[in-house]
Amino acid sequence: MRIKLVLITFLTILLSCGGYLDNAMAAKKSIIIDHTCTDLSKIPIKWIEAAKAKIKLHYAHTSHGGQLLVGMKEIARLKPAYSFISKRGSLPTTTNSLAIFDGQENATYITPEKYWASEAGRRATQSVLNRNKGINVSMWSWCCQQDHNSQKTTQGYLDAINALEKANPKVVFIYMTGNAQKSSHNRYARNEQIRKYCRMNNKVLFDFADIDCWYNGKQQMVGSIPVEHSQYSGKEVAHTTRESCRMKGNALWWMMTRIVELSGI
Repeated sequence: MRIKLVLITFLTILLSCGGYLDNAMAAKKSIIIDHTCTDLSKIPIKWIEAAKAKIKLHYAHTSHGGQLLVGMKEIARLKPAYSFISKRGSLPTTTNSLAIFDGQENATYITPEKYWASEAGRRATQSVLNRNKGINVSMWSWCCQQDHNSQKTTQGYLDAINALEKANPKVVFIYMTGNAQKSSHNRYARNEQIRKYCRMNNKVLFDFADIDCWYNGKQQMVGSIPVEHSQYSGKEVAHTTRESCRMKGNALWWMMTRIVELSGI
């Protein structure tokens, strides 16, 4: 009875975080990870253990994207059950921690051109997947490019990640919004473009910007534009506070557990 109650509780939380119940629906609905997906206490530890055992993550990023890894380190320092091992340029071997391939094979600071925005970048991403067959999740993080990107450039990003998905049907590709540090109508519009695409096309989205904007149930606004909450305004690490990093680390664990449960990895 207790196991059944825990399962029901977790599934209820999944729904509150944009989730759904039926595994058969996993390929038909989007997975949206946002500020509602940051409370680790609501995830039964068995799902964390499943994510550590099953997911092999490829994560390419610049400095802002490093917030997720900083947050995960903070979490693991206090709670060893949330262990992970990241390795630059290769996939670490582990059976009891989340394995993360950090960067590309020959680079660690991954601008758009080194992952999706050039033929060479797409080849580099494909090479990582070809040479590391265990990888089943891949994601790339923006820095501040969305502050000035055009609608066409953002659509190019969406098209490129979609093409990588089609070429690698056994790999879950995660889409991301850019950060919300700048009060910019263009930045907000471009992130909204990504959100709309992911919802309409049943993608997995890590809504970095949305997590930036919320603290303690309150969203920070400048005019009509959501912006990074003042609680996270700081330069402690990776252009923000350690608390902001922890929120993103929490959300990454949420995403890993949901992918395991809902995508059949």
